[in-house]
Amino acid sequence: MLDDLVETIRTLQKRIKEHGSHIGAYESRTRVTLINPMLSALGWDVDDPGVVEIEPKTDEGWADYALLGSNGKPVIFVEAKKLTENVNPHAKQSVNYAVGENLNRSPKIQYCALTNGDVWQVFDVLSQDLILETLVLSPDPAKSALKFLGLWRQSLRDGGFDTAVEPLVEVKKEAAPEPIPQVVVRPTPQPTPTQSVVQSPASLGGAWTPLTGDFGITKRPAPTAIRLPNGEERDIKYWRDIVIESVRWLDERGLLTHEERQFRSGHKRYLFNTNGIHPNGGEFNGPIPLSGTGIVVEGNISATLIVRSVRRLMQHFGQDPSQVYLKLP
Repeated sequence: MLDDLVETIRTLQKRIKEHGSHIGAYESRTRVTLINPMLSALGWDVDDPGVVEIEPKTDEGWADYALLGSNGKPVIFVEAKKLTENVNPHAKQSVNYAVGENLNRSPKIQYCALTNGDVWQVFDVLSQDLILETLVLSPDPAKSALKFLGLWRQSLRDGGFDTAVEPLVEVKKEAAPEPIPQVVVRPTPQPTPTQSVVQSPASLGGAWTPLTGDFGITKRPAPTAIRLPNGEERDIKYWRDIVIESVRWLDERGLLTHEERQFRSGHKRYLFNTNGIHPNGGEFNGPIPLSGTGIVVEGNISATLIVRSVRRLMQHFGQDPSQVYLKLP
């Protein structure tokens, strides 16, 4: 299935590159040539009204697609835009279709999606957080295919988006690490059972706790260090440094491609991007430019949201968030 999905992505990439201006002129062309084939590759037969309902009526208007679960009820709405259109301003519209429906139905619709045929975004309806974003025009179709598995019908038809994205973490754990040229790593000695090392400030005192753990954020001061998935440790002073060092690490490893130099902490705000402007046009509160990267990080963000966002950030870029540790004082 994964091989077929990768091949579909490559086919759609070729269509966009060769016929993008024609396809992008109308939403209908985008749906037929880009969105429908991707949904079909993910197991959603757009020609079968028992699997996909086209343009269902909701209390908030007409959605473009309703993907139906095993009970015949919508598990996710998909809002379509033409290829040349920026999807970000339409996130609220997409969420509202599900919010309106949930007022009068049970079980509730937990997710909604938004796409222009290239950019695909999935939102949690309750929190309105962006929980998945991926591109057809990705430099790595295999990595993109893993992210698209979050929309695979075999998992999502029972409403389990978390189950659907699990292979993203599992596959990356088992896959052999790719060689990464010229990685910039601080020369902090790493302890092993048979090696004695000179302790740096990052390795003195405190307890290492995984980012996925529960460590009572509201009751603790900021961590003193972060250990990244490759075992590298970096000293930190403030909660926001977790974001800064995570973004730097991803950039150093070449994972922040030209297309993916932004990431959202919710559908209304960016965690980082290249211009310090949120989707609503507002400026970052306390922007922090990362020298030499062209990236700006949102500086004023709660500790709880920082931890939650960095968990999603690592998973989005194919890293296991359980392999990120914080040293708590």
